[in-house]
Amino acid sequence: MQIPEQSIAERLGRGIRRTRTREYWLVLLVTAAVGAGVMVLLPTRAERPVLGRPVVPRSDYLLFKVSDVSGSGIERLNLSVLVRPGLPNETLAAALNWAVYSALDEYNRQKRRRIRVIWAYAVEDSGLPLARWRAMAIWADPKLPQSRQPARSGGDAVRSGAIEYDFTNPVP
Repeated sequence: MQIPEQSIAERLGRGIRRTRTREYWLVLLVTAAVGAGVMVLLPTRAERPVLGRPVVPRSDYLLFKVSDVSGSGIERLNLSVLVRPGLPNETLAAALNWAVYSALDEYNRQKRRRIRVIWAYAVEDSGLPLARWRAMAIWADPKLPQSRQPARSGGDAVRSGAIEYDFTNPVP
């Protein structure tokens, strides 16, 4: 029986393929390890706080001023909401709830910000100072540490879900 002779090129090719196979697995293993290390070391993208869509029908209001009052590494907004005079507290709460929801959605989702606190003030006349609010609402990200939470209005404030409402302004 005769053994076919292999050319030098065939023998070298077989040797290179064997070497390439070992190198391939080594490179694959090292790349996977580096990828896993990078995933562990890179900071995870922070979740943007959200507020559920209000269940009450949208009431009439005009969001006429949004002020960025961020500080201490926390993004905050003040909302000035114009409402019709003489509205009942439930309607004022609905208007503030929609204003907070809309602002949070716009800033966190569309503008790619991370708003963590919102103060919303319902006023009946846009020419009056904000201190003459008719109702106010405070929303804070529930994941915000207690030490970084905004001061609550206290007194007769009413908490409904993630928002606290106050309908009694001491400023005449």
